[in-house]
Amino acid sequence: MTTKATAPAPLELPGWAFLELAHGKASPAVVSALWDGEWSRRLVMLRAFDTVTSAAPDLLGPLPAAGAAWQALENAQAAAPAEIRALILHPQVGSWLAYALRRDRKGVDSTAPAYIDFGQFNTLALAAAARAGQPFTTKVPMREGRVLIPRLGMARFPGAPVWDVAEAGTEDGRIWLRHDGRQIDVPADGADGAGWWGLREVSVGESPALTVWLDDIDPMRDLADPVAPARLSEPELARWTELLAGAWRILTRDHADVAAALAAGVTSLVPLPSGDGWETRSASTGEAFGAILCSPPPDAETLAVSLAHEQMHILLGGLMHLLPLTETAGVPSLYAPWRDDPRPAGGLLQGVYAFFGIAAFWRRQRHGNKLHDFEYAYARAQTTEALGIIRDAGGLTAHGMAFTDGLSEEIASWRSDDIDEEAAALAALVADGHRAGWRIRNCRPSPADIAVLAGLWDKDIAFHIGESDVLPDPAMRHWSWGRLGLARRRLSAPDRFHDTLTEDWAAGLTDADLALFAGDAELAVKGFAEQLIADPDSADAWTGMGLALSLAAPGAASRVLLERPEVVLAVHRRLLEYPAARDLADWVGATTASGRRRS
Repeated sequence: MTTKATAPAPLELPGWAFLELAHGKASPAVVSALWDGEWSRRLVMLRAFDTVTSAAPDLLGPLPAAGAAWQALENAQAAAPAEIRALILHPQVGSWLAYALRRDRKGVDSTAPAYIDFGQFNTLALAAAARAGQPFTTKVPMREGRVLIPRLGMARFPGAPVWDVAEAGTEDGRIWLRHDGRQIDVPADGADGAGWWGLREVSVGESPALTVWLDDIDPMRDLADPVAPARLSEPELARWTELLAGAWRILTRDHADVAAALAAGVTSLVPLPSGDGWETRSASTGEAFGAILCSPPPDAETLAVSLAHEQMHILLGGLMHLLPLTETAGVPSLYAPWRDDPRPAGGLLQGVYAFFGIAAFWRRQRHGNKLHDFEYAYARAQTTEALGIIRDAGGLTAHGMAFTDGLSEEIASWRSDDIDEEAAALAALVADGHRAGWRIRNCRPSPADIAVLAGLWDKDIAFHIGESDVLPDPAMRHWSWGRLGLARRRLSAPDRFHDTLTEDWAAGLTDADLALFAGDAELAVKGFAEQLIADPDSADAWTGMGLALSLAAPGAASRVLLERPEVVLAVHRRLLEYPAARDLADWVGATTASGRRRS
């Protein structure tokens, strides 16, 4: 290869590698094949970048034309191919390339001059020349007084204009940068120095070891737009290292195959800020193959499952760069049991694979722990349901059907696993509640059907109501964490269960929820009925009523409140006089099912 002059060779994934991935597995050899695919993709993106900057050289503003940087990159590639491959495959280089190409297509909203984003190519060439020990001088863009050198670190010139240019060059493999009379010499070992933050590398364990860049500085380390650095303090760095070491011990001990794939496939860990919620947040993006983003976890086990989860996203992202698994990106209309909003087919498939990984993690990690049994039962149920949804929805390619065939076969083999009864019951309760909560918030029945149904109120006449439309609400906030947290509290700390309502994360939960998850379904029915008198539009009260009735008095009312709660709510809003919630649900359930009310 040469980065510019030679077209990347087409790459096909071996059949054995596809079969491994389709069964939720990935040996280091599979991961290596995916890295080869990413290498080809990066070269395609670099060629596209060259086309853009050649056609519009003004994108580089005060920076030199791209030709010299291209030459430096190709010279470095010829002298040190392995080093330059690692540099170009650095996850954040992929994010930057994707961002620049989106900007060219007006796909981003940026206030930065174009040369700030497109000129980052010069820093890539600078890093390449240094790694090859070759001389190179250029000018590089400065973002708020900072210059990021990929896979190396960040130079800082305090007091510089928001957007500016610095001189830069290499000498004997060392990089220097100069702005307004001040020079920064990058330390030979890449560590911190005067005006310089080194990109810190953390390595834990052995045979295999996990070695990652702990990236708190790269502007392109987030999911989409550039972000400011958030340098970890020494205590924070030590805490992350400790957590990573603990997570790696768990993974290498109990999940050796997952650990082997992580060691081969993950090169960057990006600390996210702590969020408002109580859950650890993690993420990844297909353009940054090999990078995992994660907020500070409370313990090593949480980090371990987060790594296993995001690794599945990374693997599937790499596969989908090589093989289309869905016909189109799709529209957000499908139910994902782990999301509060509708998802397109591609997004749902990503979630299926990730939650398969979560279920597989807890399946091995249970060790007789009730909470772990719950996590396994819940993730298994979510994955199984979502597999059925995406296969029934259509839109999968032949490869997509074969892929979900493998996952379905694998997860079906887990059906006979023994699971603690209380954990299984709570998992089913949370799953049913989430599905109903999603429907009542995102589904809208036909107004004409609702008008007819409301006109039949209290009559013994059957009526078939059509399917509801899925209408996503972009402003919707997360709503499902409360009951999930309540189930976890019930199993992990039952002595503190009744103190739950005093805690911040439980905002929105009520005494009726406590009764429901404590097993007092009759008290819960009464509590939710009282809530609906006070607030007839309460989605949580309607779904809570359905859950409570499914335990206390299963029948038409519980069935419709869990399967079509949006219909009950819409009829309730249409009636001039509000009947009792339970009576209405019982009538709607019977009328839309068979036309006969339960006595």
